Parts: sequence; C-alpha cells; structure tokens
Amino acid sequence: MKNIKISKVTLDKIKLNNVNSNKDNQIDDKPHHVHGGNYVGERINGIKHGIGTFIYADGSKYVGNWSNNKMSGQGTLTFSCGEEYIGGWANDEKDGYGIYTWPDGEKYIGQWVNGEKSGQGICTWPTCDTYVGEFQDGLRHGVGIHTYSSGERYMGQWENDERKGQGMYIYSDGEIKIKK
Repeated sequence: MKNIKISKVTLDKIKLNNVNSNKDNQIDDKPHHVHGGNYVGERINGIKHGIGTFIYADGSKYVGNWSNNKMSGQGTLTFSCGEEYIGGWANDEKDGYGIYTWPDGEKYIGQWVNGEKSGQGICTWPTCDTYVGEFQDGLRHGVGIHTYSSGERYMGQWENDERKGQGMYIYSDGEIKIKK
C-alpha cells in the first residue's frame, strides 16, 4: 500500500464539500442566536429538529426533542425562576405525561393537554395537602380526593377547582358528612 499525500488545500476542499453535502441534515455543536437565546443541536434545513438544547435570554433552558422548530416529544424545561417541567411536549406546549415542580415545593405529576393539567394527576403542596384525581384546563375538575394537612379528607366531585356535586367529607375526628 502506498502512502498518499494530500495537501491542506485539497483537505479543506474535501471538508467543505462534505459539510455542504450534509447541510440539510446536520448536528450543529455551535450555538446559534435564535429569538433571544442560543440553540445547539440537530437541525434540518436550518430549523431545530431532533435533539437539542435551547438556552433562553433569561437563563431558562430546554433540553430535549424538537420538531419543525417546536418543542415536541420528550424534554425538560428548567425556568430561571426555579420551576421545572419534565415530560411530553407537542407544538411548544406541555402535552402527555409530565412532572412540574415549583420552587416552593408544589408538584404536579400527571397528564397535560395543550399546556394545561388535564386528565388524571396528583398535586402536592408545601402545606402537605394532596389531591389525587381528575383535572381539566389546569383546575381540579371531575372526581378526586383531596387530603388536607389536618388529616381531613374530601372524596367526591369537583368543578372548576371547587367541591361541587356528590361527595364525602371526613373530619380528623372521624365524623363523616355526605353531600348528595
């Protein structure tokens, strides 16, 4: 086998041709300033598509899947204020199963639709209250159980974040009130 010498000019041309032939489908490890932030990751035809990281101007950071320049698939968004969402995304909205944590200790684990808590979920508050049940448009809505830090519990129907309809309230002393 013979050794072949390639000049620097020829090598640079090969690199340039290789980059140009792959420009539609590439992984870019250099940050690009986009709409007040920087993006590093996979792109197709210059748009965010695949896996990447976007750091916003305020310091918030999204790491995860992108589709046509939008957060889509699985990802983590950590806000500069300390809030964090880990879970499913569709068209830049929380969608599917996810966990949202607030700096004060509040946490929601459950289903999301169009950026809102919707479907089955569990919410816990720093006061040690817990709600397990249905949500709609970000509010307790449907059937659920709210356990208060006092030990009291409400099991029943909710409408727009209020106890409404049939339900049962159990006091800490064991007394039970049933609402029909």
